[in-house]
Amino acid sequence: MEASRKFDVVIAGAGPAGLATALFLVKQRPSLAGRIVAIEKSAHPRFKVCAGGLIPKTMLALEELGIPLDVASVEVIRGEAATPVGDVDLTRGGDVLATVIRRDQFDARLARAAIEAGVEIVQRARILDVAQDADSARVGTDCGIFEAQILVGADGSGSRVRRAVFGARKETIGRALMTDVAVDPERAPEFIEKRYRFDFRCVSGGISGYSWSFPCMVAGSPHLNVGIYDQRSREFADKGGEQARMLAELVAAFPELPLEGLRRHATRWHSFPIRWFNARDSYNRGRVILAGDAAGVDPLMGEGISCAFEHGKLAANAIGKYLDGDADALRAYDRTLHNGAVGKKLGKLAFAARHFYGPRHKLFFRIARISRRAQEIGVDWYNGARHLDEVPTRHLIARWARAVLLGDPVR
Repeated sequence: MEASRKFDVVIAGAGPAGLATALFLVKQRPSLAGRIVAIEKSAHPRFKVCAGGLIPKTMLALEELGIPLDVASVEVIRGEAATPVGDVDLTRGGDVLATVIRRDQFDARLARAAIEAGVEIVQRARILDVAQDADSARVGTDCGIFEAQILVGADGSGSRVRRAVFGARKETIGRALMTDVAVDPERAPEFIEKRYRFDFRCVSGGISGYSWSFPCMVAGSPHLNVGIYDQRSREFADKGGEQARMLAELVAAFPELPLEGLRRHATRWHSFPIRWFNARDSYNRGRVILAGDAAGVDPLMGEGISCAFEHGKLAANAIGKYLDGDADALRAYDRTLHNGAVGKKLGKLAFAARHFYGPRHKLFFRIARISRRAQEIGVDWYNGARHLDEVPTRHLIARWARAVLLGDPVR
């Protein structure tokens, strides 16, 4: 039998979730430097299909880890959402709503920070099998066998670890399509006004999601990252026409952009799966835990980078306790993802997705447009501004009531 390399922790995936887990672990326990390995099937800077929006919650995590965002980025301070019942202004008085990056550069930056902290990253290593027993978890790759006390599955929506240990359920897999469009920054409102645009009108066309347009820089050149997300695309995938329907709705959302070529395949676009959070899922089995996209992200918007950092921090806390002898620590991680602040937030977003993307969606969009103050609180809560998403629900409701009924300042 081939000899294995032994570590305290093996992390499958060197993206935000896996690297956040490693970085938080080493920050909390410097003695683990050299005892953590992350296995990556690609190599940094790796191409990654993703809109690349970092909400304020993610920026808080980077600040906590002491990692400067020293890659090309575009700050967005204005936002708008077109809905089936009218437009909504998402702007928050000049606050940064999102910072748009390119994932290849961002992930490579995280990888450099992890390596500097003493984390080993084995790149171009494809996972072949996963096994565990009472003493360890083992990952077989085409670069050798890696063994550790704990295995973290942070290898994306199509997680090999998840399939091997938890099964291959696919009903919580959504889909996104996107492309990059070169623009003149002096003519595109996304650049002129530092604005992002969402369009939910596709819900009336049978898409459980939205279209987006974000300003971004591609190789130093101004572009718009344009795409569409469908939370439940598999529901009509077998009937045919899924992709065509999504592309048609995307073209309709932004008629001023040169997107018609998408439907003729004359314009290059990318498709990628998005696994969204489902409270019925499990995130621990034996010595294995899941994090980031492998566990499930925001069902409403498909946003996963902030989830990756939140999961990583929780995973690091649980792993540290487990290595100290707390046999229940990994099971406690699973309970926290269900019942802690992160799990509760994702549960609320799943509730919102069922209603805003359901048969009575127009009613819920109308309700959402009633109060500007309620919208402001909702944006702050979603973005995790000043950790508002960690506030108990009863306090959040009280804040909303004071703002809407009594006219109190939102902040």
